Amino acid sequence: MNWNLLISGKLNKEEVLKLVKDDYWQSIRVGLKGTPLDYKYEKLINYLQECNFSYEAKVRVTNYVNALKRGGLVK
Repeated sequence: MNWNLLISGKLNKEEVLKLVKDDYWQSIRVGLKGTPLDYKYEKLINYLQECNFSYEAKVRVTNYVNALKRGGLVK
């Protein structure tokens, strides 16, 4: 798993706070809690594909992966 492939550059804090409020994204995120890393990785890739790699989806996934990195779960 190459987590760096899921990161799309630097994030703007205000923009992240606005974009993560999406109900569908929140349901995905909550569903990832407590799941194995390989499952998280697959679901994040599927989410990006489902959203046609939209800017908004990239920001959400980047923010999520950065949180995993801060938590020491991925490198």
